[in-house]
Amino acid sequence: MKSLISSLAIFLMMAVFSGSASSQSLTEGMIKTSNGVKAVLKIDASKNMVDLYLYDMAKSVTNPIKGAKVMADIATPSGKKVQKELMGMKMGEVFSYMNTLDMAEKGRYSFDISVQSGKRKAAFNFAVDIK
Repeated sequence: MKSLISSLAIFLMMAVFSGSASSQSLTEGMIKTSNGVKAVLKIDASKNMVDLYLYDMAKSVTNPIKGAKVMADIATPSGKKVQKELMGMKMGEVFSYMNTLDMAEKGRYSFDISVQSGKRKAAFNFAVDIK
């Protein structure tokens, strides 16, 4: 019984602390804050999807920021630079900024994301390892 609990604990720790995404979704997302804006980046490599969720920390961390201009400068594992505008849209009950990205190449993808919402600007840097 102790070995089962230990194995389960190790598995959970690996899942929580892993900084990489496989062909499965990176469901937890990565969180950063900048200039009063909370950003949650979620990658679904199997669907080639990049989703960014933005929240105004001064108002409510549950109300999304809508109407922002969001640009992502992405560096692929081979060093290729790609610029994408992340378009804001509501899918079901959730609002996010999204676009597609070919993530067939394995390795580290770097995301430099700039957000312009009214007069407020915020910048975020994320790195994701695709295995």
